Amino acid sequence: MKTQSHKPRNLLMLFSFVLMCAITATPALAAPARVAILPFAINAEKDMTFLQEGIMDMLGSRLAWRDKVEVINKNETKAALATVEGIDGESRALLVGGKLQADFVLFGSLTVFGESVSIDARMVDVTGQQAPVPFFAQTRGMGEVIPQINQFASTINTTVFGREVVQRPAAVQAGTAPAAGVQPAAPLQDPRMHPEKLLQSGVQGESPAPGAGQSDAPNPAFVSTAAAGTAADTRNYWKSRNFRTLITGLGIADVDQDGQQEVVLVSEKLVSIYRMENQRLVKSSEIAETRTSTYLSVDVGDINSNGTPEIYINSLGPNRTTVDSFVMEYTGGEFKVISAGSNWYYRVAQTNDKGTLLLGQRQLMGDDSVFNGPIHEMNWQGDRIVPGTQLLTGGKANLMGLTYADITSTGQSAIIAYSDWDRIRVYSSGSEMIWEDGDRSGGNTAYFTLAKTDRGYQNQQFFPLRIRATDIDRNGKPEIMVARHDELARNMLKDFRSFSKARVESMQWDGLGLATQWKTQNFSGRVSDFAVGDLDNDGQDELVIAVVSKEGAVAFMDAVSSIIAFDLNVQ
Repeated sequence: MKTQSHKPRNLLMLFSFVLMCAITATPALAAPARVAILPFAINAEKDMTFLQEGIMDMLGSRLAWRDKVEVINKNETKAALATVEGIDGESRALLVGGKLQADFVLFGSLTVFGESVSIDARMVDVTGQQAPVPFFAQTRGMGEVIPQINQFASTINTTVFGREVVQRPAAVQAGTAPAAGVQPAAPLQDPRMHPEKLLQSGVQGESPAPGAGQSDAPNPAFVSTAAAGTAADTRNYWKSRNFRTLITGLGIADVDQDGQQEVVLVSEKLVSIYRMENQRLVKSSEIAETRTSTYLSVDVGDINSNGTPEIYINSLGPNRTTVDSFVMEYTGGEFKVISAGSNWYYRVAQTNDKGTLLLGQRQLMGDDSVFNGPIHEMNWQGDRIVPGTQLLTGGKANLMGLTYADITSTGQSAIIAYSDWDRIRVYSSGSEMIWEDGDRSGGNTAYFTLAKTDRGYQNQQFFPLRIRATDIDRNGKPEIMVARHDELARNMLKDFRSFSKARVESMQWDGLGLATQWKTQNFSGRVSDFAVGDLDNDGQDELVIAVVSKEGAVAFMDAVSSIIAFDLNVQ
């Protein structure tokens, strides 16, 4: 008796098994990638919540991809964000991404400076498997923000998700062409390159000009009082990418004798050398680092007359209770410490009558103020720095906010310094105060920790901000450059400082006092330092400003700083 064949049934079972294996073998990555878009931080004088919401909606619509990319609901994202306190920057973004079980988190900031907007954003993989996708761009107006955000979304789609999106030029969308006389938008930049290009924006100024209809401002964007009422030129200024650290000082000089100017940037824990290459600041070396001290400022000058500028770093010891300054110099193919362990503050002054000078002020243990010590001219004796002529008696100024220049064109230099309440004062060679500003300027968050009070309270004293003497137009009459801030507490609180807006002003002696000649437009944040020098090695000086937009004072919160520069076109 023949048995019945079961071949068709067996084939059917085999096919079903293979199909099930294929289905179960489909990788979990087929699930849509989850993307959380955090609200961009907006640094602007006006309320721009609408822009914040618009960016979130725009990025969400550009990145959403059916069955491929899921953008997490923005209300859900905001709710998760509200539960994270005391953390900022990428740390906060990753923590929020973890709470939302996101694969990627997109976050960033917009800084509105006059008519220009700086965009600094970042897309990070929560798992750390893919490299972050950074984006940095600057626009000449609000109208260019949308194209730049669109470019960032396209880059993410291409580099992260492998999605090609065809974009039509804005001029031909909807069948339209640009109107006559309308300038095309600036070319889009590759965000992966982190470009730093010239900003097209402006500044304002005040003061009488030497002739009718003329401006004594050294940049078309600086408008003097004589030109008041005219629109500021919206060009001639540059901004770096954001540095996620608190910049405390900067200096410009050829510190390695290669014929090119370098930028010495100092943060609280690091001293670095940068070069300008293709409109970008590129780090060439890190020359000093600390864990326990705090780097306060930097000055650069060839005081020992060996042809190589020294780098003078004012540094505070542990807990900010002592001064522990040091000096570095490029020798033997590297930067070396040539003096250390000094309890003196140092400043380099450029004078018309005496050339480049080193000034010093000693900070003694147990002093009840950072204004106690007298100001001296300093000299090198072998490998030691020793005090020379006393320029100002003690108790009148702190060297961090002081310069020395012949502002009266009498052949006799005077001391220009801040009081302990940030008022500019001018002292004669006999330490007599001959003028005091009626308004406060400067303002700093760097402080020194003094001995505790009788009640045991911490006793902190803020350092004054830098004052510089320059001769931009090289007419033999120096300008005094200062920063002014809008302070949240209006300078009424001794132990609290919070700055919202800043500007830099140039002042000259008019026979009665220091009068403002021109000023930059207000910008968000505070000035931590500024210098005049040939930043980009084009043979022309620039006004270079370190701007702190976030202090990073809270634990786990990143500080944010940047560098802006203005051409000084002296005719």
